[in-house]
Amino acid sequence: MIMTRYRYIFRIAASAVLLALTASLWQSCKSDQSSPLPEAKGLPYELVLVCPKQMYQGALHDTLEAVLQASTPVLNQHEPLFRLSTVYDDSKITAFREFRSRLVLGVDASIKEPVVRMANDVRATPQIEVKITAHDVRQLTEFISDNRERITDLFVEHELQHAAALLRQQYSASTASALRDVCGYTVCVPQSLRASKRGTDFLWTGTNLPDRDMNFVYFSYPWDGGALTDSAFVCAHDSALQANIPGSRAGQYMQTARVDGKPLAIARMRMINNRCVLEVRGLWDVRGAALGGPFVAQAHVDTLAGRVRVAEGFIYSPHSSKRPLLRQMEAALRTFEPEKH
Repeated sequence: MIMTRYRYIFRIAASAVLLALTASLWQSCKSDQSSPLPEAKGLPYELVLVCPKQMYQGALHDTLEAVLQASTPVLNQHEPLFRLSTVYDDSKITAFREFRSRLVLGVDASIKEPVVRMANDVRATPQIEVKITAHDVRQLTEFISDNRERITDLFVEHELQHAAALLRQQYSASTASALRDVCGYTVCVPQSLRASKRGTDFLWTGTNLPDRDMNFVYFSYPWDGGALTDSAFVCAHDSALQANIPGSRAGQYMQTARVDGKPLAIARMRMINNRCVLEVRGLWDVRGAALGGPFVAQAHVDTLAGRVRVAEGFIYSPHSSKRPLLRQMEAALRTFEPEKH
């Protein structure tokens, strides 16, 4: 029998959701193992759902499909969050026990409120297993619907941290060196990002490909002493891009895409790698040209320098899937940190 120390992540209590999701989850809750664990199976963003067949129907089925197969945010085409594999009886189909990401659902009439527990490296490494238990199927369905972003964040963050760990082993040394010279920070982006352009407190490096093109951008702007806002970010974002990433013709430059004057971007504050960041996802385009795609950025306050430092990944991939490329760049942002002396 595998003995695992599960950590409670959140539960319903007094009509409030108590959330204990932090950046430390990646390193917490290791299982008690006396022998080495096998390498986890599965493709990136492949999720194994373990749910009894009698439960996986009706409203619960529809809710799980809506949550786990929802579109990846801000892509201009449907690409689901996860590739889903469903297992009705985990005790009989053992091949899925060693997959990297597992969501296990159950009901227990003895409990009054839903409980979520998480463990890392239960039967393989790196692995995350999240168990959600509720009083009945109806309560389970409502809980998953109400906490969809919190639940999916657990698995997305696990995949991003895994990808970031791989990037730290093999990355573009030229980009890391250039960023160090520009601002004293380092980053681990894919080795294919070689072409670069420097500006005043600015760096752009990319693959320079006509399709499946990945790019990293760094810039900063003055901190006014207040909270980070999406409006201030968009203003600084457009200013940095206009000054440093022109189009092929006069008057063309990269910018945040807009509809009716409103930026196509969403933002939220998050704790990532023990740092409070403004995470911004959106679409970019080139003014006066038929070019565009998605971007993801992280902005944090450098109080000593009095500036907001921004690390961004954007892609141009008009003829192929965008999610894998954007997630790869998002993983690279997890490695953005001050140079260690």
